[in-house]
Amino acid sequence: MSKKEVKAIKSEIKARKEKVAKQKAKISKLKKSLKKTSDKKASKK
Repeated sequence: MSKKEVKAIKSEIKARKEKVAKQKAKISKLKKSLKKTSDKKASKK
C-alpha cells in the first residue's frame, strides 16, 4: 500500500468515528429530552 492509500484509509476511519460520536450525542440528547417530557407527565398526576 502506498502512503497515499494509508492516509486515505486513516482519514476515512477518522470521519467514521466522528460520525458515530455525533450519532451517540444525538441519541443521548433525545433520551434526555424524552425523560424530561415523561417526568412532566408523571408530575401532573
